[in-house]
Amino acid sequence: MKQLVLWVSAGFLALSLHAGDWKTQSLVAVEGGVSSFDLNNNMGAPSDSQSPASIGLKIGAEAQTYRIFLGGRTYSVSDQFDYANAFGAELQYLFRFSSQFNIFAGVNVGLMNMEFDDASGSVREISQGYFGGDLGVNFSLNHNFDIEVGVRYMNLNAENTRYVDDGTGTKTPYTYDIDNMVTTYVSLIYKFKI
Repeated sequence: MKQLVLWVSAGFLALSLHAGDWKTQSLVAVEGGVSSFDLNNNMGAPSDSQSPASIGLKIGAEAQTYRIFLGGRTYSVSDQFDYANAFGAELQYLFRFSSQFNIFAGVNVGLMNMEFDDASGSVREISQGYFGGDLGVNFSLNHNFDIEVGVRYMNLNAENTRYVDDGTGTKTPYTYDIDNMVTTYVSLIYKFKI
């Protein structure tokens, strides 16, 4: 969590250092997407592939060649999941080809929280930091609105292990893990000056 705060602070500091040189804008965005991840286990059952829809809100700032977002997303995973939420930051470099179009590449960091029921009906929780990358295109609709289409990779490397007595006094570990999540998304971004 300390690393997340440091990265976000560094991003805002970088934006403020160049604010006098470039036109800067504040950003608010609504995002919708579809993700995919595998819920793996060590109990001999096959991986459970998930493809949840997501909706999110992000706020940020943009300069000529980069932007930063702070955001939150919620995922509508299967009935097996009670909830899945992510909160984090994105720092993106903008390759501007015109005033109407750019490509972006960036990094993301944050925290993923999930709660789900395992095969035995027990509740499992995962709260894990993540890091990853973003890639996409941004189309300017007019002076105040952009449409963004992107792909986000999040390396979770998260697991939940519970030790269960097998009846002989031996505790056997039952582990669920999620390695990474990939999300394709579309955002409507509102740009304004403060």
